[in-house]
Amino acid sequence: MRGSLLWRLLGAQLLVIAITVAVSGFAISQLASHSFMTIMMRYHIDPTTVEAEFHTESQRILLISSLVAATIAMLLGWALVTRIVRPLKQMMMLSERIAQGDYARRVDIHERDEIGRLGESLNQMAASLGRVEGLRRDLVANVAHELRTPLATLRGYLEALRDGVAPASAETFELLHEEMLRLVRLVDDLQQLSHFDARVLRLRTAPVDVTALAGRLVAAYGPEFAGRGLRLTEVHDGVAPAIEADGDLVTQALRNLVDNALRYAPPSATVTVATHLERAHIRLAVSNPGEIAEEDLPRIFERFYRGEKSRSRETGGAGIGLSIVQEIARAHGGETGATSQDGVTTVWLALPIKPPRPAAASPA
Repeated sequence: MRGSLLWRLLGAQLLVIAITVAVSGFAISQLASHSFMTIMMRYHIDPTTVEAEFHTESQRILLISSLVAATIAMLLGWALVTRIVRPLKQMMMLSERIAQGDYARRVDIHERDEIGRLGESLNQMAASLGRVEGLRRDLVANVAHELRTPLATLRGYLEALRDGVAPASAETFELLHEEMLRLVRLVDDLQQLSHFDARVLRLRTAPVDVTALAGRLVAAYGPEFAGRGLRLTEVHDGVAPAIEADGDLVTQALRNLVDNALRYAPPSATVTVATHLERAHIRLAVSNPGEIAEEDLPRIFERFYRGEKSRSRETGGAGIGLSIVQEIARAHGGETGATSQDGVTTVWLALPIKPPRPAAASPA
């Protein structure tokens, strides 16, 4: 308690009051004494007795007024300092709780002054850390969940092959190879996301013709769509100029959008890849029949988020593809979005026509 901020502030205030009273009393005493002596000498009055009484009375009045002023100042100072120290104590307790991993506590903010803004910033930091911690826990749980199925499949078949229960046929090895490729793709996606988070990914920009890029993807995916009873088409809104971008990343982003539509499009549906020229952006959009629930739409770009929980891992994916699309768009200074209405869902990314700024070369 002795070393607390409250007592140090009050002690400093009391010291200032004492110094002010002492200096003021000395100055008043000297000035009054000089003036009193001048008056006494002018009227030929013996100042000895009168001066002593004057000094005694002036010191008494000065002492009483100083005590009253000091008491009032200390009371007002106590109220003011307590008002300052109380939120600081709450902030100290909040920081200790944050250090212990408790991000639910908040500081009560009653004022909009500097201390109030400091408390608001601390509350925002606690909320942000809570969200990050939640994402970290979800990431660990989701990664473990996504790895469990292929690893269990690999383990089961390998043990069966070892014990001679399952035949070492081409079909078995093909199945094992597919499960291994699923693990490789998942690990590659996670590594790419980690590069975005660590801001170590650098764009290798060059002129990219997005219209031609979309056409190549439509041609490449056409047979796969046809094999599933789907149809893949392209629509281009005007002549889009070439943009300065990382062609590999833009291709990957559009490929992820097409893959997403391939997984979720209903049978006999038509999926459309479209390019739209806007003011300073080119929008690449993939549309397919079907709607996303209103509560799921704002979250489809979250990592590992899968709106249809009933879908299997083979048909629903791991929920990373759209997150990578969002990071690629951000790395180029663009943005992503989705709409779902009138029986059609459209997921898009918009890329700036002008080259991204140097700061945007790393994902935010």
